[in-house]
Amino acid sequence: MAGRRFGFEILLCCFVLLVGRSHGEDFVPVLLWESSKPTDVKITSPALKKYGTDEFADFFVNKLSVFGKKPLVVVFTEETLSVEDFSWQDLAKSSAFPYLESAISKAANVGFIPSVDNPVRALRKLEKLGYQWQTVRDPDTMPVPQLGGVVMEVKLEDAKGDEDRPDFLRRHDNVISRVYSRLVSQRDNVVGVYTGRFNSWIEPENEPVLHRVRRLLAEPTANDSYVLINKTSILLYASNKPSLTVSGVHSNLTLLSGTVTRKETPTFQSIRAKFSTSSNDQVILEFFFYNSTSSAGYWSLENITYSVNIPNATDKIIFRPEFSIIAPVMFSYHCSSGTVFQATNASLTFENFQAQPYMDKTAAFGDAYNCELFFTPPIWSGIFVTSILALIMIWGLVMIMDIRTMDQFDDPKGKTITVNVSE
Repeated sequence: MAGRRFGFEILLCCFVLLVGRSHGEDFVPVLLWESSKPTDVKITSPALKKYGTDEFADFFVNKLSVFGKKPLVVVFTEETLSVEDFSWQDLAKSSAFPYLESAISKAANVGFIPSVDNPVRALRKLEKLGYQWQTVRDPDTMPVPQLGGVVMEVKLEDAKGDEDRPDFLRRHDNVISRVYSRLVSQRDNVVGVYTGRFNSWIEPENEPVLHRVRRLLAEPTANDSYVLINKTSILLYASNKPSLTVSGVHSNLTLLSGTVTRKETPTFQSIRAKFSTSSNDQVILEFFFYNSTSSAGYWSLENITYSVNIPNATDKIIFRPEFSIIAPVMFSYHCSSGTVFQATNASLTFENFQAQPYMDKTAAFGDAYNCELFFTPPIWSGIFVTSILALIMIWGLVMIMDIRTMDQFDDPKGKTITVNVSE
């Protein structure tokens, strides 16, 4: 009897754990915005508050109650969505929702709730308050309701086979912008909701969850110190301005926007860009990426051509890398330390340099082929200390093995050896 009871308790615990886990995975972020401000009453949510289904339903009903008439509610639902989707940025500091950022920048009220348990189920409770629920399959041909009190759920498609997550989020961002702009142009009071059914990023259960989220409304901070060149199949990045030294004259180079051009031949690809110096002069740098002839399937950055951007200028400086820059195709080359290109009485230095040509897509770098050698100073230190300890151990073993035992022993049956004190 006790064994059956114990087995039942185990099954009950497993069931509770499974239900709790599946329940916890339904917490998703919710973005809310309103096209108009009917009153001065503003209902907001505490930062980082976690809402249950019923609690969020009550909060949303209170938010709609400030409208004199029932507004039009449009709900954009992803299959999966997480806070990390809102905070993601590419190398150019661009988010996955440029159109949505523009739309909500003109909204009367905006709210972001990072954790809500099954918000779609909570919104379905609006039907009990007289709202009509409509599911939209084709956003381009959907009719616009003439009266309020309608909740339109726009189900966004999953990613296509050749899309990564940022690409299909940008595609959905375009759909949201088109639908919302169309509704706002024909209706006065529109409330937008963007959320998901499941969380696309599940945190480990035994670790505390702490998110520091950049608001969707925040503009990315301008940073002119880095260099980012993204041209068709070539991607190049440096964390700081390139440092140029010619005949002892030092200058930092600033990339001029809209000046990057690309050239491709069967043997090489090149990008040509204009930079301004510290003295406001303009120079031209052209990077040459070659198919490696010595190693098939590899590319190399052979040289950088430098020239002054003035008419009829013929003087050119060819910078060559201090160490070979070579990486497999579909891999990027990365060097966290200074990457130096040298010429006679001149040098060009990039900090935290990363480059990749011959790319199918230039959205992000491929796996990095690092310039740092495998045997770094810490590894050499470890090998040195281990070698000393090994030598000490070997010396000790040799000393122990050299201890010789006595060849002759006293006869236990013989006469005892007596030594007098006087002796």
